[in-house]
Amino acid sequence: MARPTLRQIEYAIAVAQERHFGRAAELAQVSQPGLSGQVAELERRLGVSLFERSSRSVTPTPVGALLIERFRAVLREIDDLSGIAAQHEGTIRGTLFIGAIPTMAPYLLPPIVATIKKRFPDVHLRFEELRTAQLVAMLEAGSINVGLLGVPFNTGGLHVEVLAKDPFHLALPFGHRLTGSTPVSFSALNELDVLLLEPGHCLRSHVAEACGIDPLVAGPGRELFASSLATLVQLVASGEGVTLLPKSALEVEARAGSGIVTRPFRSPAPSRSIALSWRPSDPYASLYLELSVTLRTTFTGWLKDR
Repeated sequence: MARPTLRQIEYAIAVAQERHFGRAAELAQVSQPGLSGQVAELERRLGVSLFERSSRSVTPTPVGALLIERFRAVLREIDDLSGIAAQHEGTIRGTLFIGAIPTMAPYLLPPIVATIKKRFPDVHLRFEELRTAQLVAMLEAGSINVGLLGVPFNTGGLHVEVLAKDPFHLALPFGHRLTGSTPVSFSALNELDVLLLEPGHCLRSHVAEACGIDPLVAGPGRELFASSLATLVQLVASGEGVTLLPKSALEVEARAGSGIVTRPFRSPAPSRSIALSWRPSDPYASLYLELSVTLRTTFTGWLKDR
């Protein structure tokens, strides 16, 4: 029996990820007929059907799902070989897959990209925006290399390096009685309707914990959930309540014309921690640690200037 090729394995993984041959072809930067032909040849060589195909979707078969996981393990081993070789040169080569949670990605990726490209000029960066639980799962599976997330969060056996504290600011609609208070007493939140992100965002839990709110229980104002910080800001601007925004997001979300006013809290201000995480067994682990030291310095100055 002819052996599967790495290209065929990569194409099958792309199809499993995208659940669509056209999108998988775009991801793999190949024509759809070319990708479909290689996947069909892979199935012929293995003697099984990897996917159930319909006009609307592509779904891995039971045996296909098992093989896809093995395919991913094979690619991890290949990447580890390349990583071990590159590590001796003190650099990262090839593609670095970075996962970032939605409440950090739009605000923190620019300084991260600039720092990485300066230290590792030959690396090709790819990004996935993922909620925290999915990000942790993909890190553990080796589907992404490093993750940018907020802690505290249960990351299991992953290595976590805290980069910076990200203080919360109170977001208020124009004309609110507290807009003249600088800084704001945290006890003032006891009399306000605090809006939260929808379940699944770790920032929801961080804000709820800071405010002494049960994140699973709705209350006055909290029956309104938002799927993003941008939507949350619009709800505040509409007078539906107040919310807490991380300082890293203020330049974008509280810019002129946003319809909100933000105020810092009196010390000690509530905050979340920005962290970088990776598998301890990753061959680039020592270089990720070095990168974390650099990013810690970068974020200290970057957040101070916000």
